[in-house]
Amino acid sequence: MQRNFEQVKINEIEINTLVEGDGKPVIFVHGWPESWYSWRNQIEPFKKAGYKVIIPDIRGYGRSSNPKEVEKYTLKEITKDLIGILDFLNEENAHIIGHDWGAPISCYTSLLYPERINSVSGLSVPFNPFINIPPTEIFKQLYKNDFFYILYFQKYGVAEKELEFDLNKSLKQIYCNSDFVGMKKRIKLLSEGSSKKKDKNSSFLENEDIPENLPNWLSQGDLNYFVKEFENSGMTGPLNRYRCMDLDWKELKDLSLNKITKPACFITGDLDPVNFFIPDVNLFESIGENYTDLRKKEIIENVGHWTQQEAPDKVNKILLDFLGKI
Repeated sequence: MQRNFEQVKINEIEINTLVEGDGKPVIFVHGWPESWYSWRNQIEPFKKAGYKVIIPDIRGYGRSSNPKEVEKYTLKEITKDLIGILDFLNEENAHIIGHDWGAPISCYTSLLYPERINSVSGLSVPFNPFINIPPTEIFKQLYKNDFFYILYFQKYGVAEKELEFDLNKSLKQIYCNSDFVGMKKRIKLLSEGSSKKKDKNSSFLENEDIPENLPNWLSQGDLNYFVKEFENSGMTGPLNRYRCMDLDWKELKDLSLNKITKPACFITGDLDPVNFFIPDVNLFESIGENYTDLRKKEIIENVGHWTQQEAPDKVNKILLDFLGKI
């Protein structure tokens, strides 16, 4: 199907943005390592429900501009892009829905530009305020000598070299080891004691399974599209989002102490790896503390990290029901 894209010139860059449908605008914000295409299963249902669908390739991805400087990928810069898209489309405000990195981006858009955002929906990653320690220092304390991917990504050029060497293999491993089937296999190996533990000197894809077959939510055509997008953009821009975490902490620590006041919805999978980031902490149970109007909080069974791709019908139903009551 032919899609309608706008090349939106804002903030000295260009943002490739899918814009389709009529009605109240809904901005969809993808995560890492993804694309506007991660929301492919939401486009038609939302259009049919009477919404204008707006899906950008976040700066650094796909056909959007790809600055190399780390500081160009702060939450302040990316949220400014989203508001610039609304300005370009002459839209006063919009609902916003984000997955993975897109979830905190969506939350901070509502905190930085409250008059422009009507509701906030997050998939996979709940909103949590910063504390008095920079994020990378927290991760060093939590993981000590164990491998943690966010710390690995801080090394400029190292992760790029690994991931870009064979994008088809890299993306296949990332997608298939973090979905429900991949997470079940990972948990089984851990319970059997046969999983190889990685230390802080390991690489990201080291010991990661290479599945023979793609899962039912990801066709070969889908994978080929994602590969093509990253062949175009490379991995530096996308990885720079992780390298901005301490800079975000400096710029937004005080603002982050504010709760999300917009009508909010949160959805995750029962085996999303984000649920297990912090030992002995149940993120799903604790998320309501940081919202004043959390109207929906749903956990979908048999789903891993790629929420809206693994369970599109269930996600669409939850989101459309939530939006329909605002």
